[in-house]
Order: sequence, then C-alpha cells, then structure tokens
Amino acid sequence: MIDKIAEDDVKSGARIMRRRRLGRRIFLQVHRTIGLFAGAVFVVVGLSGGILAFREDIDEWLNASIMRVKIPTQAVRRPIDEILAAAVAATPPDAQLERLTMPRHSGSAAEITYMVETDDFDSYFYQIFVDPYTAEVKGRRIYHGDGTLSQPFIQILMAFHWTLLLGVNNAYIVGAVGILIFVSVLVGLYLWWPVNGDWRLGLKIKWGASPERVVHDLHKAVGAYFVAVFLVILITGIAMIFKPATRSVMSLFSPVRADPDFGKSTPISGRSPIGIGEAVASADKVFPDGRLHWILLPSTPNGVYVIGKQSNDEPNRTKTFRNVGVDQYSGQVLHVQDRNSFTAGERFLEWLFPLHTGEAFGAIGRPFVMMFGLMPLALYVTGFLRWRQKRSTRKRSAL
Repeated sequence: MIDKIAEDDVKSGARIMRRRRLGRRIFLQVHRTIGLFAGAVFVVVGLSGGILAFREDIDEWLNASIMRVKIPTQAVRRPIDEILAAAVAATPPDAQLERLTMPRHSGSAAEITYMVETDDFDSYFYQIFVDPYTAEVKGRRIYHGDGTLSQPFIQILMAFHWTLLLGVNNAYIVGAVGILIFVSVLVGLYLWWPVNGDWRLGLKIKWGASPERVVHDLHKAVGAYFVAVFLVILITGIAMIFKPATRSVMSLFSPVRADPDFGKSTPISGRSPIGIGEAVASADKVFPDGRLHWILLPSTPNGVYVIGKQSNDEPNRTKTFRNVGVDQYSGQVLHVQDRNSFTAGERFLEWLFPLHTGEAFGAIGRPFVMMFGLMPLALYVTGFLRWRQKRSTRKRSAL
C-alpha cells in the first residue's frame, strides 16, 4: 500500500513537472513572438521617446535664431500687452490668435500661436517668437500645416512617437503594440523567476561563461533591473493613447469631471475688450502665486481669456491645471480650474504625461527617461541574439 502511494506521488509529481515545462514553453513562445515583431516597432518608439524627453531644448537649439534671446544686463521684461501687440503687427489680417506662451526660461522668446484658414477650409498654424525684453519679433515658423512633414522636426518626431506618422486616427496602432509589449513583459517576468525561488540568481551576469550564457543573462538582468520604471512609462503611454477609455475606467473608482468650460464673455455696448495685462491682473487675484505660463486668447466676441498660473509643485511643466477664465470685456472671473481640488482620478490623469516624459522629477527625470529610451533596443538586441543562438543550436541538432 505504501509503495502504491509513493508510486502515485511520483507520477503526480511528474505530471506537474510536465505541465510546468509545457506552460513555460508556451509562455516562451508568446514572449519570443511578441518580442520579435511588436518589439521591433517598440524599439523605434522608445528611441524617439528618449529624444523627446529633451524636446524643448532640442527645438530651441535647432531654431536658436528665433527661439532664443540675449539676456540684457537689466533683465526687465516689457509689458505683456506690448509683447502681444508686436506679434499682432507681424500677423496677416486674417490671422486668428490662439495663445501666448511665456518664455520657458530667461533666455527664451515668448511664443504667440495663430491660425489662418485657407480657401479650401484647411487650417494652418503658425508661431511668432518675440523677445520679451525688447518686444521685437525674432521670427516666425509654420507649426502645423499641409502634411506632417511640413512641421518642425520635434513635431514630426512627436507624431512619429505616438502615431508612426500614420495619422492621429491610427494612434491606436502604437497603443496596441504597447499592450502586446505589456503582456510580453509580464510573461518575461514569469520566465525570469528562477525555478528554485532565489530571485537574486536572475540579477547576476556570468561574464566568464559562454557567449550564449552571457547574452541570456544580459537579457534577463536588464529586464529585471529596470522593469518597474519601464512598466510605468509603458502604462502611462498606453493610458494617454486610449485616454477616453482611461477616463472611463478611472471614473469607476473616483469621479472624473469633464474638461472645464471657462464660460462666455458678454459684450458690453460701447466698451472695447480689455487688454491682456488687465486679464492677467484678474487671474492674479485668484492665484497670486505661481508663474504665468500661458494666456489662451479669445477668438470670438463671446470668447474668454484663459490665464494659466503654474505652481512650483505641479508635476506637469508643459501645461498647467491652474487656469482662470476671464470675461474679455468686464474682466470678471467666470470659471476657475484649480488642481488642488482634483479628485484622485483627476490627479491620476494629471500625472500621466509628466510621468511618461520624466518631467515630474525635475532635472533628473528627463535624463532618466532618455536612458530608458534605450532599454527596448537593449532588450530587443539581446533577445534577438538569444533567439538566433537557439535556432542555430536546433539546426545543428537536426543534422
């Protein structure tokens, strides 16, 4: 009887081991297939994302003649109304002003964006750059026009990063690739975990071993050391591409309000619109602290000024979620968006972009993301070499 029980235990253990080996073979095939095909796409997406971590600096470097200014001995900026007036004087009569963005730093120009509609109802967007110390126009460029390749280099690279230059409506392709890579990463973690449970073995590289073993160890170690940050960048990218779905999912756990409506201006008979400086003064009463980041300009008689005052503790440095809607005639505050009143779901959405780009972590965040842009390439090269090595071994065995 005891021998029978022992025999059954041995058979049961053997069946479990066979199922585990079969499971690992299946998972390995899934990991390998996704890596070879979706991984190739993700390599170029990762490299472009690494470069885009420094997108503003690169853009200024490539266009220094119009985007950078000389800092005078007494660095006093001209009134904001004067800066806008200089830009307006340089725009065509049919231009529709969109936004004034304040300089990123003391050596940057102020940026005014405007739109021009063509006879065939296409819209072309331009940027005018104005020296904030002299209120002189530095130059102009087309920002978005007829075709992606007519845009500045950084805009082209951004379009490539999240659409592969296939158009906004096809951004889901990159999102789908990201989901496949996410699955592959989880499968890779399962395959990485040592059979004996000693996870430290998965972090070691035996440099003196055979080339096959070194490549295998490199692939596992690189993935294991950086998987946490890689997953954050991957998940935030997927969430932004599928943002409507992300908002819907988040609303199941925490309220997520619609994008703010900053109201409508009420024309006053015999009164002209107020100046941009007066609109900013109204916003300063709501947010006396913070840096003036942008002013969205009214484009219709009922349009409003939207003044953005960026606080020092905002994770997002590209935009601000402290905005004030101001009536363009009376200067009355119509609506306030204050990130300090965000729900947990809204705060999650706020953090997506700064986590993805690294700007949430200040000066060290961007270099960190740029380095991680190389991670898909490292994983793809080591994974591809390992696949070739195994394929060659199987061919030799078959001879």
